[in-house]
Amino acid sequence: MTKPWTYLSLKAVFQYMDGNKRLELNFHCPALRSAECSVPLNLQCLTFEKENIVANGVCYKVEWYQNHKGSKKWRQKKWGSKKWRQKKVESKSLRIKTILDDRKHVRVEILKVHNSRVIPDNLKIRTRRLDSGNLNLERVLSFINRASFPLKELRVNISKTRNLTNYLGCTQKLILFETNHDGENTDLVRSILHDRKSSNIVLENISLSSDDTVTLIQNWRNYQKKIGTVLTMENRFRILPIVLPDGDEFSYLNEILQVSNGTHANLNDSVLQNNMDRRCISFPFNETSELVLYSVRDGPIWNRRIKLEVMPITSTGPETLFDIFIDLLIFSSYFILLLIALILTAAVGVAIEKM
Repeated sequence: MTKPWTYLSLKAVFQYMDGNKRLELNFHCPALRSAECSVPLNLQCLTFEKENIVANGVCYKVEWYQNHKGSKKWRQKKWGSKKWRQKKVESKSLRIKTILDDRKHVRVEILKVHNSRVIPDNLKIRTRRLDSGNLNLERVLSFINRASFPLKELRVNISKTRNLTNYLGCTQKLILFETNHDGENTDLVRSILHDRKSSNIVLENISLSSDDTVTLIQNWRNYQKKIGTVLTMENRFRILPIVLPDGDEFSYLNEILQVSNGTHANLNDSVLQNNMDRRCISFPFNETSELVLYSVRDGPIWNRRIKLEVMPITSTGPETLFDIFIDLLIFSSYFILLLIALILTAAVGVAIEKM
């Protein structure tokens, strides 16, 4: 007769088992729950939403269903898998909490919190990358293990966390976005960018005015920001490289060049990486470093991130006539592609009218 596994043997097995398999066993086998919950649960990605939890791409949720007797019961379901055991509870939030309840250690690489009601009150999650969604960051931090800090990356809705400057030291990279584009957060964004603890900031769909950009450059000069300090402006439609400002969102580039003593330059091969545009703008900074404004291509040629970064003094070199020729060639290519797209659109429109 086969002997049952010991408690320590079960813990050793759970330690190397896939996280989603463990969650499924936890609900199917109550006798194994104590041993399974005692072992740290490691997940690549975990998302808390209003009525479900997504772990490593697998969605766990609860829903009402009608049985053959006509009464309503709760059903917990793993999408794309078999139905799980049934249990009546007071609310969906309480029911979904049981997925991670009674666990002492949960480690997650990427944690996204869109709704905190589905998180067990006593759970402390250890993570490296945190996205607090549209929630107040203070509410989300109450579920984070202190050993997580400083975070590698933190994404925050600046409209929901007005005292964000108090938490700048808890992350290496801070990603800011806003849901209310009414200008109320301008002062807060400016204070974060000027703070000495801000060394890696990403702005999602948050624009800087000409005055704000000039002031920021001067602020970085005054405080002698260290090499590696970078500001990234993401998710902004852009067709032309940063040195060709006409007709795009960086139309005040010439003004910044004049006020901040910037010059057109090229990134040297020593710093040039994949998808970086060689052409850039260099601003004088100090004897050992320079401030560089450049763009990085993301996917399609029209999608670019704009970066302002403190680099070593030898990171850029003067532009040449050949570089100017290449820029004109690229500009001509964009114009030809745009013209072809307009012609094709017109041809399709005519064809549809004839149908």
